[in-house]
This record gives sequence, structure tokens and C-alpha cells, in this order.
Amino acid sequence: MPSVITVEQLAEMVCRALDIPARDNAENLTGMLRTALTETGDQAVGATKAVCLEVAEDEAERCRGVGATVAQQTALTIAARIRKRHVQVR
Repeated sequence: MPSVITVEQLAEMVCRALDIPARDNAENLTGMLRTALTETGDQAVGATKAVCLEVAEDEAERCRGVGATVAQQTALTIAARIRKRHVQVR
């Protein structure tokens, strides 16, 4: 299993690759990398939540098609809870 590279280590590696002094630039790079990682993580979480909602809504539609009212209600309830708690309306 590969070892985990910290943001600080990555910043130092970038400084070395660019042949710039790490002492003067690593802290700024660390901040930029942390911001980018946070934004990327937030986008991944949002996408995951949206996909979960789509799956629940698809399941509700499938259940509607076969007349399974109890399963349909369960799927609709799940979809509503996901939407209410986790998906930002834009």
C-alpha cells in the first residue's frame, strides 16, 4: 500500500520540482493546496449526494411502474430525506 503524502510534503516536492526555495514558498503552496483539496472534496461529496438522490428517485419510478406501493413509498421517503438533508438546491 502506498504511503500517504501530506500537503506539506507535496508543497516541498513542488518547490523542488520548480527549483524554488521551499523555505520561502512551501507555506504559500501548502495553503493553496489545502484550499484546492477542500474544494475538490466538497465537490465530490456533492456529486455523491446527487447520485444517491438520482438512484432513490429511479427506484421510486421503477416501483411505480410495477405497482409496488410500499416499496415506492420507501424509495420516495429516502429520496425526500436525501434531498432535504444533503443536496443543496441551486
